[in-house]
Amino acid sequence: MKKERIINFLQRAILVFLILYIVLPLLVPVIYSFSTSWMDILPEGFTVQWYLKIFERPKYYQGLVTSLLVAFSAVALDTFICVPAAYAINRLRGRIGEFLGSAFKIFPLLFPPIVVGTGFVQAFNRPPLALSGTVILAVFAHATLGFPYMFRNVLAAFQTIDERTLSEAAASLGANLWQRFRYVLIPNVTSGILSGALLVFALSMGEFEVTTMIAGFGWRTMPLLLYRSLIDDIRAASAISGILIATSIAAFIGMTILSSRVGGGKVQTEEGMRR
Repeated sequence: MKKERIINFLQRAILVFLILYIVLPLLVPVIYSFSTSWMDILPEGFTVQWYLKIFERPKYYQGLVTSLLVAFSAVALDTFICVPAAYAINRLRGRIGEFLGSAFKIFPLLFPPIVVGTGFVQAFNRPPLALSGTVILAVFAHATLGFPYMFRNVLAAFQTIDERTLSEAAASLGANLWQRFRYVLIPNVTSGILSGALLVFALSMGEFEVTTMIAGFGWRTMPLLLYRSLIDDIRAASAISGILIATSIAAFIGMTILSSRVGGGKVQTEEGMRR
């Protein structure tokens, strides 16, 4: 009995330590962003003026708009590329399909972001592709970083359905390739697309390294403003941290909900096949 109690105590202590180790550094800037002052151990007062400041000052407001524009554009670009790519890879059989699927899932993750940023700066620094310092290049870079996350979720969604049977059934009813893709396949993989979109969006909103290398002087995203505000305005930096943390948490919750729906869809598909 004593040995079991000791083991249970150690397990709980390790769990508490891990929670504090991970959560505490994230909670400190959020708590600080809602406090009027924090001179002692505990913060004093409650205020939202630091968040209102982000919307009142043009540079913060423009940074938020730029971050949202880049994030949504990166999601749209990844969706446009990953859905057909995942469909094509899913239809391949054998070692080639497995190799390409695994490569697309992890290949962009093998390189550090600073290497990706260097590649974009060098590749798009001369005519006719002189896009260095533009928001368009940021969209391309963020979409590249988010590609494996979108592709992984969409491919997993395709693999949970009997895509060939559905396509053949639709073709037998006279549906062409576009109609099969639009009205049959896409509705069955919507959860995977949305899960990937949430991941790409959260990744883009918090991306700093590559954005620092390719950003010009005419625009700034929220992470870049956060870095500058650490020196100039720590309160605004805390509010920006709160916004980015809330975005990541919302993406995680949405991904968890959609993943559970994908699992439910798989069970229904398998039951339908049995019938």
